[in-house]
Amino acid sequence: MADPWRERAYSVGEAATLAGIRRSALDMWCIRQPAELFSEKRGHRRWFSPQDIAILRLAHELERGGMPLLGAIGAAFEVLQEPPAADAIFVIPTGKLTARSARFISDRDVPRLVVDKSQILIPIGQLVAGINAACAELRQRAA
Repeated sequence: MADPWRERAYSVGEAATLAGIRRSALDMWCIRQPAELFSEKRGHRRWFSPQDIAILRLAHELERGGMPLLGAIGAAFEVLQEPPAADAIFVIPTGKLTARSARFISDRDVPRLVVDKSQILIPIGQLVAGINAACAELRQRAA
């Protein structure tokens, strides 16, 4: 049985909706960026997995925080090889927007987080859990 996290069974439209980005933006990302990091082309169509959709969502959030798109996609690809815990928070200091400067913490550790500089907090565990649930629902409807 295929690994549901990596099974590329979702269309461009479904991926865009689940990643929270416009379809036209995703089409441009596929043209301008190394789309192999977040999709597979079969015939004339692109297919996405829940992992790919999570990479796109995290890249979108990082780009909104000021990271260049290519760096955001690379950082998201690097940290999302496995689904994070449901309570995971992705912490990245502003001004140091690289995968190496980022880390995961549990949501219960947020109050203890030392904040002496601006930081971006992304509830990646919650986002990925939502993506996985939506993908499971789509799979169930298709079956």
